[in-house]
Amino acid sequence: MLIYIGATFVITCFSLASAQFGDGNANEFVDQILNDVKKSGKNKIKLENEKFVLIIDLFLISPQLELEVRNGVFSGLNSLNRSSDAIVTYDESGGKPIFTIKNSMLLSNVRMRANAQGRVKGFGFGLTMPNLVLNVLIDGVDVASVIDIDISDLFSLKPTVKSVEFKDVGHIDVQVTGLGNEGDALASPISTLVVNTTKRDLQNLVQPMIKATLQKVIEENIPADISAIFG
Repeated sequence: MLIYIGATFVITCFSLASAQFGDGNANEFVDQILNDVKKSGKNKIKLENEKFVLIIDLFLISPQLELEVRNGVFSGLNSLNRSSDAIVTYDESGGKPIFTIKNSMLLSNVRMRANAQGRVKGFGFGLTMPNLVLNVLIDGVDVASVIDIDISDLFSLKPTVKSVEFKDVGHIDVQVTGLGNEGDALASPISTLVVNTTKRDLQNLVQPMIKATLQKVIEENIPADISAIFG
C-alpha cells in the first residue's frame, strides 16, 4: 500500500509538472546560468603554436611562404547572451521524465590575437619577414543549445547539456600588422589562412569549452525546486 501511494504521488507530480511547465520558457533560468558563466572567468583559450606552408601565386613565380603562428589567444568567450526564448518541452517516451530546454545564444565579442614570423623561399634566396601581429574580430557567432533535465528524482534534478552547436559564424575580420608595403601580396593568403584556422578553432576548441562550462555551471546552480526553472 505504501509503495502504491508513493508511486502514485510521484506520477502525479510528474503529471502536474508536465501540465504546468511542459510548454513554456525558461528564459530567467538560462539568463541566470549565462550570468554565472560570465562570472566563472572562462574568457580565454590559449592556442598551440603552429607552422604552415603557403604557395603564393605571383603570376610568373610561385614562392613558398613558411609561416609560424605563436602565442595565439581567443578572448571574449564569456560574451554569451540568450538571443531567443528558451523553449521548454516535456517527454517521457524514453522511459524517463525529461524536460528539454532549447534556445539560441550569441557570442558577440570574440577576438583572436597572435604573433607570426614568416620566411619566403623561391626567389633563389630566403627572405625572412619582420615580426607580424594578427588581430581577428568575429562579427558574432550564433549558438544553439539543448539542455535536458532528468526529474526522475524530484529531490535531485539531473541536468545534462546535450549539445552546443555553432550554427553560424559571422564575418571574420583579419588585420595583419607588420607586412609593410612590400608585403601586400602576402596579406590576402595570410588572411585566408587565419580565417580558416579561426573557424577550425571555434569548432574544435571554443565549442567544447562552452559546452563543458555550461555543464559545470548548471550542475552547480540547479535549483532543488523544478518550478524555479520555468517562467
